[in-house]
Amino acid sequence: MIMRPLRSVFLILIFGLAFTSPACAPRPPEPALWKISDHNSEIWLFGTVHVLPPSLAWRRSHVDAAFARADIVVFEADVSPELRPAFDAFVRAEGALPETEQLSDRLAPETREQLLRVARQLGMDSAQLERVRPWLAALQLSLAYALRQGGDPDIGVDTVLGRAARAQNKRIDYLEAATDQIRAISTLSPEGEARFLKATLSQIEDDGGRSDALNRAWSEGDVRTLGRLLDDMSTEAGPEARSAIITRRNEAWTQRIQDMLAGEGRIFIAVGAAHLSGEGNVVALLRARGVHVEGP
Repeated sequence: MIMRPLRSVFLILIFGLAFTSPACAPRPPEPALWKISDHNSEIWLFGTVHVLPPSLAWRRSHVDAAFARADIVVFEADVSPELRPAFDAFVRAEGALPETEQLSDRLAPETREQLLRVARQLGMDSAQLERVRPWLAALQLSLAYALRQGGDPDIGVDTVLGRAARAQNKRIDYLEAATDQIRAISTLSPEGEARFLKATLSQIEDDGGRSDALNRAWSEGDVRTLGRLLDDMSTEAGPEARSAIITRRNEAWTQRIQDMLAGEGRIFIAVGAAHLSGEGNVVALLRARGVHVEGP
């Protein structure tokens, strides 16, 4: 039903953009990359897209060079194939409604109608969604939309970099457990869940080229545009969902990164691009703490 890429469920509609300065010769577009360093540490921060269309090229020399230098590669969470069955079972348990309830029971009439329309648009059987909570229905619909748009989790940035890290025998670490990601969103109030689902439905139904703009902004390193678009989306999803998916995790990761900087080594950190742009992003939080971060 859902589960295969729960590594890609958060803000799954982020893809990429292209940008040249009128003052200089055109150059190939490149995603943003940040660097933090001291006398015995180098840390790179790279925003990823979890589900990508095959046509979107993102590998550039600056990313490859930083990745090649790193001894340690850090991702959001471990979603290795051997862990997936237990993780899928956890998501099903967290996202299941009580036997006496259906998803429709928790939705306003206009949201129920919108759910039926979007499910038909995506070729989904809306009856399959009736047994899950609104937050899980939102994630399933987001993933279905991304796949319908030609996205492929197997060529997502995290997946590609994970394969490269293993092939190069780099040490791999994680900022959190995959189950923590689900717990963060499964604790939304009924009102917060309903708003999150409503926003997801509206963003799918009224995309209006936003997915393409997100794609272009990410792949060109246009952090300002990317942040503005993502802030608009998260505002629509509501403060509860934004806090659970973005804000609290950014704060925890900022501390983790500072702890890494206090140690030593060359570390490449790859996390969803939504965490490195927009209001309260990790880069801004580090700078607010007095950490010098090179990059946009």
